[in-house]
Amino acid sequence: MNVASLLKEMHRAGTLSSGQLDVLTELHLKKRYSVHQELRAAVYIGVLLVTAGVGLTIRQYFAQLGDIAIVGSLTVGALGAFLYCFLKGKPWSGGEVESPNILFDYVLLLGCTLYAADVGYIETQFRLLGDSWHNYLLVSAALFFFLAYRFDNRLVLSMALSTLAAWFGFQLSARFVSFHDYYRESAIAYSLVTFAMGCLSHRFAVKKHFFDIYLNFTVHFLLVALLSGVFQYRFASWHLPAMAAAIAAVAVWSMRTRRFLYMLYAILYGYACLGILVLEFTHGAAATYIYGIVSSLAVIGLIFVLSRRFKEGT
Repeated sequence: MNVASLLKEMHRAGTLSSGQLDVLTELHLKKRYSVHQELRAAVYIGVLLVTAGVGLTIRQYFAQLGDIAIVGSLTVGALGAFLYCFLKGKPWSGGEVESPNILFDYVLLLGCTLYAADVGYIETQFRLLGDSWHNYLLVSAALFFFLAYRFDNRLVLSMALSTLAAWFGFQLSARFVSFHDYYRESAIAYSLVTFAMGCLSHRFAVKKHFFDIYLNFTVHFLLVALLSGVFQYRFASWHLPAMAAAIAAVAVWSMRTRRFLYMLYAILYGYACLGILVLEFTHGAAATYIYGIVSSLAVIGLIFVLSRRFKEGT
């Protein structure tokens, strides 16, 4: 009896599951087994560990190392990573471009994180810009946008959008909004700007596949901001109709594009909004518990039914 027959016999006897049988058969027949996702995850974790190690080293030993050593090391590391990317990267294209190798995207990400640590350390130690320190965020966001589009990197684009969000939070809130407003107006303004940027990128066919990242940032920032307005004012402001309109728009987009993730966003944010309004009129612990249990089961059932329909429709 050969190995393949033995594996089938073990499967019939219940010793091996169907999945184990397939894997072992492929290994025996020397078929290729992809570990691409596992390698990407390992490299990403490695970049995070290196960045965390750099941060801890600076925190604990900056007095012994000195400013020149720290700034010099971070600068050389960031420039080295960027130089590698420009030398090894493929020519720019407005469409989607594959990475030259599995390490490329993460070398670029490492360079961006080292740059951010470098800028943060310089401003913390020397305070070159004083009260205008948040302009570092705008400059950093511009650099990350350039690198994301130049090398077609979604991770760096997410860094750019996150950095831009931080700039909006500090810049607009410091001038126009008090702290107790939870930066709501800044988040709404940011979401609109992000949506406009994504639409322009898609409209002019410059990295059209980035649109989904822009849209995710837009949806979360806008709905969280509106939800906080509903929580504070309930029915007494424009936040509730705006929240309803935004949720409806997300649901319609989900049905048009057959993307269940956006329908999930609409359901969860809608449930949170409804819960805020219903609990305003719910008195007593028993009524609250009953509403929580019944509504949670209804939402879970709705998610399950809609996910099945989305799968059947694709």
